[in-house]
Amino acid sequence: MRFTKIDGTAVSVSATSAEEAKAALKELRHKKRELKFLRGALAKTQRAGRAERAKRPKAPKTGLQTFLDDIRWGLSAIVEQGTEQAQAPKPPTLAEIEAEVRKLDETLHNIEGCILQLQGKLLSRS
Repeated sequence: MRFTKIDGTAVSVSATSAEEAKAALKELRHKKRELKFLRGALAKTQRAGRAERAKRPKAPKTGLQTFLDDIRWGLSAIVEQGTEQAQAPKPPTLAEIEAEVRKLDETLHNIEGCILQLQGKLLSRS
């Protein structure tokens, strides 16, 4: 972005002419669309995480089931001993998603403020 700078949630614009202000407006609107798309995806994930209901607890295992599970675990540990795989990244928690949504909301609010300021300056110059 040539005329717009976003640090965290702070948004700043440096435009010296009307043409630069129009280009900055275009950049801000594009960035706003991108962030809204990202926020929608996070909100969808957040709703899905909240919608999970508590499931009925499983019945306790019998002695034979525990023994068979232990045998399976031991055999799989022996087989997979030489083939270490990279750990998959943990999915974000609901609190982390909520914090990211709040940060995006603040950034979007600041972008809207910059858009209004630029539009006001463009109108006053006309």
